[in-house]
Amino acid sequence: MTAVTVLTAARLNLRKLERRLVRAGYAMVPDDDGLQVSRHGRWDVVTMSTSRVSDLPDDALGTARRLVGLAPRTAVICRFDGDVGTSDSWPTVVDIARAVAAVAPLAVLYDHAGTTYLVHLERGLIGPEEYGPALNRPATTDFLRRLLGG
Repeated sequence: MTAVTVLTAARLNLRKLERRLVRAGYAMVPDDDGLQVSRHGRWDVVTMSTSRVSDLPDDALGTARRLVGLAPRTAVICRFDGDVGTSDSWPTVVDIARAVAAVAPLAVLYDHAGTTYLVHLERGLIGPEEYGPALNRPATTDFLRRLLGG
């Protein structure tokens, strides 16, 4: 089972997140570990639940803080079968991350393998190869604002 975590500095309204996912065509079924999220009639199930931010490594929290501008407050963990980026469930994970970013602006996804992605509402995930050089410049917030279309 693979896990990734979506982080945001804002409070996350889980009901709004669930409604957004339902409007996007996802079905949700409660289970002991959280909510099973999948498209109707597909087998790409992702188990989504809230998580403690303090359980993540310091380097992931530091990168998230630099990208978001504030310390992460809310974490949603997604568990699924397969590998990051190639699993049948990966598009569902990306859609969950985008829904989190829509409900609580500025979200990042940490893949538990050392990579943190910025979540963009339209483009999906933006990797460190694109945002990395900007983190070392003082005008990072201007870069992120242009990147996210603000």
